[in-house]
Amino acid sequence: MHLLAALRELPISLLITSFALAAAALPVHSTELTPENFKETTTTGLWFIEHFSPYCGHCRRFAPTWEKLVEESEVETPTVKLAQVNCAVHGDLCDENGIKGYPTLLMFEDGKIVDQYKGNREMDDLKVFIKRHIKDTPPPPQVAPPFEPELPRPILNPAGELLVVTGKTFPTIIAQGPTFVKFYAPWCGHCKKLAPIWNQLARHMQNKVTIAEVNCDDHSDLCKAEGVQGYPTLIYFGNGVKSEYNGGRKIDQLKSFAEKASAGGVHPLYKDGDLVTHVAENDVVYLLLQPKADPGVLAHIREASAVLLGSPIIYSSSSPDLLERYSISSTVSWAIITLKDHDLQSPSSVFHGTSALTASNKHILKDWLLSHRLPTTLELTQDTFQGVMNAPEKPLVVIAAVTKDNKEQVKQRFRDVGLKWRIRTGGSGEAHGREIVFTWMDAERWADWMKSMYGVKKNDDKKDLDDVVVFIADHSKLIYYNEDRNGEPIKLTNANSIFSAVEDAAAGKLSYKNSENLVERVARYLNTKMISLEEYVLEKPLHAVFWLFAVVAVIFYALYRFVGSDTSDHGYRAVKGERLD
Repeated sequence: MHLLAALRELPISLLITSFALAAAALPVHSTELTPENFKETTTTGLWFIEHFSPYCGHCRRFAPTWEKLVEESEVETPTVKLAQVNCAVHGDLCDENGIKGYPTLLMFEDGKIVDQYKGNREMDDLKVFIKRHIKDTPPPPQVAPPFEPELPRPILNPAGELLVVTGKTFPTIIAQGPTFVKFYAPWCGHCKKLAPIWNQLARHMQNKVTIAEVNCDDHSDLCKAEGVQGYPTLIYFGNGVKSEYNGGRKIDQLKSFAEKASAGGVHPLYKDGDLVTHVAENDVVYLLLQPKADPGVLAHIREASAVLLGSPIIYSSSSPDLLERYSISSTVSWAIITLKDHDLQSPSSVFHGTSALTASNKHILKDWLLSHRLPTTLELTQDTFQGVMNAPEKPLVVIAAVTKDNKEQVKQRFRDVGLKWRIRTGGSGEAHGREIVFTWMDAERWADWMKSMYGVKKNDDKKDLDDVVVFIADHSKLIYYNEDRNGEPIKLTNANSIFSAVEDAAAGKLSYKNSENLVERVARYLNTKMISLEEYVLEKPLHAVFWLFAVVAVIFYALYRFVGSDTSDHGYRAVKGERLD
């Protein structure tokens, strides 16, 4: 009654304006919650709820963004429901939820508040927040996929002992199956330290992988042919692929690498629900989807995937539910999707295969598998450095120099930045065709190296996230970028600063700095040319001999002309001199 009396006292124009504002702020697509249905509605699952007031200017400005977010979330994150509470109408409910201002965005899980969104009210930031709260989705109905098993593998290293290889036995040993070889010199200190671990590895890999060693003092020709330039050099041979190992040399690290590399191949996904576990446990997962299992396709992919050395793992399924979930048409022969950063919902890339299993297509698939094998974010350590910085696809690597005090903060920040980047690039994570990887590196442990390579100076006084040094490394060219287009340092706390610098660097629009001095650059240039010349001579010896004779002939001809011309001139002057006298 008091409310009605108060309304009668208000001017008609004010009432009309108020109701017009309220109508303008009403939700369009999202569910409107009231005290009567709030608890019952939010009691199960994730609910992202906007508490607003129709009289709030910020709410009205935010309304178009919220409407678009509701629409896109229905497709991108269907497990999270979006709803609104009108606090002007349901003030008691807003008080109960602790609302102090408008708009307030709360994430509810099973009826309880688990988080409040406090960032910028921009679409990408809101999506990152929502995806961060998505947990494993319930597995769809189990479907046992038809799967063509691999042929039985030969039993290697039956005695679990280290095999000593010579130049004569090397080809035969490699041809038998997966072989992990240590190329060493007896006088090398690091080789002596690795020796007992290498023997231990041979015992661990019994019946799985041949563990061998080559003495490069005794078999220098073999070591030179395999490109050994330092000791010890560890090379894995398997399925026609040769790969140098640059990871850690502890027994657990070596064992893990050898087991993954030898396993390789394609693994069946017996239950759709297993995919949830695999994605949660691995930074990157490949999933082969086939409407109908084809042994020829499996053999094709097994051979192409040998370049991965077992990481990332490829799983295979013919589940109709998974084909529908990832929008793979039943008319497609087969497809491989990449699931990165523990994101089960949005593949970062999709490779659509064809029934034509040619050598050319296999090469394209190999390149694609290598190009998408890195996660969006990871820590650069002694074990991961080579795999990232010297990756065949030559990614641009964004590096943050961290300390023990800010490592966890930077790690979380970069994961948020990485997720925003995935959204910004439509899931590909690429800029102008180049993969971008966001990393952090221990600036205390690697202080001297980071200073010499990237000019990073140690500063214990600055501990704020704004002061964290961020730069972009193009290790294939030994150059880096530490400023944006305006000459300002790249800021960890500003995603737009990072993204614009990355895009400009990838497009070649940003000024770079060299990790080498002038003398080092000239030496590397000359060394590269000499290596190219040596490779040319080895690959085309007849052409090299022809060009050598051609150059010698030109030199002799030039000398002949010069000497002959010089002799003629002297004779002419002598004769002329006599006649003048």
